[in-house]
Amino acid sequence: MSATPACPWTGPPAPPAREHAEPFPAAAVTGAAGRAAIVALLLALASCGGLPCRPAAFYAPPADAPYGAQEVRVATPAGHVLAGTLTRPTGPAAPPAVVLITGSKAQDRDMVGSTDPLVSRYRPFHQIADTLGRRGIAVLRLDDRGTACSSGGDLAAADTADRAGDTRAAVAFLRARPDIDGRRLGLLGISEGADIAIMVAAGDPGLAAVVTMAATAAPGWQVWKHQVRYLISRGEEMDPDQKARWRAGEDPERILDERVAQARAHVAAGRAGAWWTFFFDHDPLPAARRVRAPVLVLHGDKDSSVPVDHAGKLARALRTAGNRDVTVILYPDHNHLFLPDREGGFRDYARVLARTQRIPDGVLRDIAGWLADRLAAPAGLG
Repeated sequence: MSATPACPWTGPPAPPAREHAEPFPAAAVTGAAGRAAIVALLLALASCGGLPCRPAAFYAPPADAPYGAQEVRVATPAGHVLAGTLTRPTGPAAPPAVVLITGSKAQDRDMVGSTDPLVSRYRPFHQIADTLGRRGIAVLRLDDRGTACSSGGDLAAADTADRAGDTRAAVAFLRARPDIDGRRLGLLGISEGADIAIMVAAGDPGLAAVVTMAATAAPGWQVWKHQVRYLISRGEEMDPDQKARWRAGEDPERILDERVAQARAHVAAGRAGAWWTFFFDHDPLPAARRVRAPVLVLHGDKDSSVPVDHAGKLARALRTAGNRDVTVILYPDHNHLFLPDREGGFRDYARVLARTQRIPDGVLRDIAGWLADRLAAPAGLG
């Protein structure tokens, strides 16, 4: 295995979801900064090339962990094989388990999408797996298809529905194991991963719990509009004419509406890639209305990638459709990465990550406590 070359940049730019098939006229983009800005969408830390296939020892649990770790391979109906780590408590014969689902763009099982030394120290799924393992919950986390140790070709060729198929394969993998209680399975996803969790749970009444972190609750073009509004406020994501008008004091919302109209026309004309096309038009709420499993909805109130009011919209859709177990927790002064951040701008992640690379203990406690309650063995079982 060859080493992955270091990234040519020194800090994470805006967090692109996909760097391909941008859904907007290329002529409207000027300069490297403009091109980088446009791909800011949902959660994914910037990546600059292939991620290394690390040995199993890299994902070994801490010495004091009350759980073990096993390198696993999950076969998918599409034909590729997902590599991952299954952490399993050492005590119970068949504990409950949770599948972790990464955000958009290629990421490994720890939800690392970059080889940059600073960015790669942010390993949220490593933290979550450790926290849940100490609460008696097994965790399956996987390298994305075509990423790190997983096969499957370029993730850029897959849309969100394709990725949902990978998650279903992960759930089936756990249900087939005698050392996991298939009646007590949950999903946890961040950003696009949260949307995938809702998609999968909508068609799987056997799931016992769903945790969404920064999920969307509107068609993707509305999410993109939220991000572009932030970028325009910084003088970015405009063609030369629009930028001149912005500098002259024209209402930024008028320029924003132009940019959104350009992007939607680009997608409608079939000039965007599969992922962008699916994302721009996909409304996650119809699927949410079919979810019957308990749902924990988490969101940072300074999220510049997905509006914080999407948490309430998602919860309302779940509840009005009859789901009686929906919990919403909003974290003041937390960004899309669930890191403390009073500003929340995705252009400033380098500053935030220089200060901390760990999800706060309070967020982890909320996740672990809620899942432990929902995945507890019914009386007389276990």
